[in-house]
Amino acid sequence: MKAYAVQFETVAGEYERNWNRTLTFLNFTVPSSLVVFPEVFPTGFDYERLSIAARFSSSVFDSLKSFSKSFDSVFVFSIVEKVNSDYYNVVKVLDRGKEVLSRPKVKLFSPFGEDRYFVQGKIPEDLKVVETSCGVVAPIICFELRFPEIFLYLREMGAQIFTVSAQWGRARREHWHVLLRARAIENQRFVVASNGTGEMAGFSAVIDPWGKVLAEAGDGEGIICGEVDFSVISRVERKLPVR
Repeated sequence: MKAYAVQFETVAGEYERNWNRTLTFLNFTVPSSLVVFPEVFPTGFDYERLSIAARFSSSVFDSLKSFSKSFDSVFVFSIVEKVNSDYYNVVKVLDRGKEVLSRPKVKLFSPFGEDRYFVQGKIPEDLKVVETSCGVVAPIICFELRFPEIFLYLREMGAQIFTVSAQWGRARREHWHVLLRARAIENQRFVVASNGTGEMAGFSAVIDPWGKVLAEAGDGEGIICGEVDFSVISRVERKLPVR
């Protein structure tokens, strides 16, 4: 199975521009694949216009449902979502045109002010995995990458692939490199991580359960692809049991 990570600069407030970049890279994927997009990729953290951002994100969600069906693929991404009067940074999983998972971010990034604008999800209630046509997916949102206990919990729930949708800052690029490989190695699972560029660190990656980097982007815009073979998980667990 092919797993893609899309990488581009999400510009806050430039909704149509962001969506057009998304469509450009989506055209490089093949059917029956896993495709991971960056965090809040349609709108960015447009804090002053969250109501508009949520409405635009809803329309993007509807479009991606159609594309997911026509591509016969699994899409993972995060968007701004409004529920009653509250706003959430929510990760979505679409499988061949159907929403199969939705959960709010459970670790908001306070240095960036996220906690002042979004409602935080609850641990462990809001942590979820989902069985899809591309395996059992456990979606992670950016800052959650720093918390190994989240990954362990999701692994015990049956995760085969951790996806990471992020806007991870350039100043913490080395942390991004190290943590992605560490989470793959310590959980013996695949990691497919999509990050932003510009002020963000870039270097989206597909990593196997040995910690081998199967594909990695640089700091520019683009799309990467790695081959996911689930038999690798069982081989790693046999050779190096850690549970």
